[in-house]
Amino acid sequence: MQAREQDYFSAFVSISKAISSTLDLREVLNLILKHAVSSLGLKAGAISLLDKKNNRLQLIANRNLSREYLDKGPVAADKSMPGAISDKRPVVVPDVTADSRLQYPEACKKEGIGSILSVPILFRDNVIGVLRLYGAEPRDFTFREVEFISALADQGGIAIENARYMEKVLKDHKKEMEELSDWFASMTGSSALDG
Repeated sequence: MQAREQDYFSAFVSISKAISSTLDLREVLNLILKHAVSSLGLKAGAISLLDKKNNRLQLIANRNLSREYLDKGPVAADKSMPGAISDKRPVVVPDVTADSRLQYPEACKKEGIGSILSVPILFRDNVIGVLRLYGAEPRDFTFREVEFISALADQGGIAIENARYMEKVLKDHKKEMEELSDWFASMTGSSALDG
């Protein structure tokens, strides 16, 4: 196995272990970004969730991006490399100075971004977000690199859905406990669950 493919395999194993051993979504997403950026020798990365109601991408994790770049403005899902979302496919911008698919090209240049790889985060064939990687120089991405990042995005999708599921379970559990407490109080005139 070549060194780069060994790095990919190690990253995949590390992230898989994190998904199965922690409920901390930020920890998993930051690990995905760390491996994605370092494995491809890139400048930075970001993970955003798709807000269908407002047609926006909401940033939930980033690596090595400046506050100024992060505050550049709302990212419209249909204006910022929309193919990753509408077509559910990776989008490569090999040179940000020569591509019209960018919503904020000047912010990219100011941030020192030369190239971008945008990969949809899917869960059950539905786009739930986007994993974006930023190179400091113009460059193309190989099929293997895109395939690797797509696999990491899939792992991100699993982690995001796990977190959403746990949030729902905890919310439902809290509601059930409140209803049980209310029922008990109505039966006894006090709440034994209070203490």
